[in-house]
Amino acid sequence: MKKLIIFLTIVCFSLAAVSPLLAAGRFYPYGEMKWQVEKAGKLSADVTVTENGLLYYPVGNKITCYNINTGSKLWERKMEVGGKITEPVLVEDYNLYVTGTEGVQQMKPNGSLTWIYRLYPKPKGNKSSAVIAPGPDNLIYVGVADGLYAVEPQKNFKWRYSDDKNVIQLLGDSEAIYLCTGDKDESYSLRALDRHGERIWHKGLGNLKDIRMSFGPDGHLYIVTNPAQLERNTSGEVRCLDKDTGRELWRFSVKSDDLSKLTFAQDTLYFSGQQKIFALNLNDGSLRWSLPLLNLSSGVAIDAGKQRLYAGSSDGRIFCVSLAGRLIWDKEIDKITNYTLHKDGGIMIDTGKDDKDSITRTPVVLQDGGILVFMSKGAIYKFVDVHKGS
Repeated sequence: MKKLIIFLTIVCFSLAAVSPLLAAGRFYPYGEMKWQVEKAGKLSADVTVTENGLLYYPVGNKITCYNINTGSKLWERKMEVGGKITEPVLVEDYNLYVTGTEGVQQMKPNGSLTWIYRLYPKPKGNKSSAVIAPGPDNLIYVGVADGLYAVEPQKNFKWRYSDDKNVIQLLGDSEAIYLCTGDKDESYSLRALDRHGERIWHKGLGNLKDIRMSFGPDGHLYIVTNPAQLERNTSGEVRCLDKDTGRELWRFSVKSDDLSKLTFAQDTLYFSGQQKIFALNLNDGSLRWSLPLLNLSSGVAIDAGKQRLYAGSSDGRIFCVSLAGRLIWDKEIDKITNYTLHKDGGIMIDTGKDDKDSITRTPVVLQDGGILVFMSKGAIYKFVDVHKGS
């Protein structure tokens, strides 16, 4: 009996010791695992991370809030504005804004509902959430199929703009709101509106699959366009525009229809496409370097402190690349799912490597140096890069 107790004690100790090692092994020897959530759900939009350590994670018509330091789930709430959430949560002045097919709702950081602003009539056949952005006069701007609505944080309607086309993308600053409108069977266009909804400038973009917009550190407006069909005379394009006039300063083309959103570091911008990472000179759009990476499928995240880039692949691999364009390391995230006792007393580990998962969402680099990775099947991992090489 005494021998049996000793044996069981050893087994329990072994299992307890192996469990964290299995978790750490996902990124070993390059990364140290901090926490993981294996069944968070499949993302329906990009995540939002706040400076006070919260992660807003949209799955279908629900938002889940996690503590990014511990991975603990703080709350979960089903949205009440229709459809599936396809746009990231907007956090502005400690208020959360979540859009659906029927409008927008405002919530507090604890998930409690403040108000719902419904937009009628509901667009027929539109399954995407309204797009949303902050802009001039501290208003919230909501773009839907019948136009752009300017709304006060207290829910008061201010004005509406429409060109009878669907608003598919928005970006705003203190002076203007920039919106892309269009329909599948018609060409797309980009325009800037002032604080009263009056047009500042306008330019055509042709037929598009999608568009991504961002402001650069130089104050210019950058847009990434992917063509509706990749043909001999079409390409994905990165354009730098003077945001005050709409004048194009430079353009860079890639024979691809999957260009990612841009990220910036000093005088260089980075993006992915065509299973490559590209680095462009911010001043003139010239190519600094490009690096082919097998099965690359996500956008590019930057750790400015460590001078490293991170991206994911369709076969569950994380790439770490220097800002000079050299691959530092890559690691397949091991699908370690189970371990059992062998009849002879050993421990059998099921690595599950045949169960491939992909990384299509851009990793997120946190202020504490941690990196969040989102798997397509619904797992979240936070790790720290501990590799000393360069």
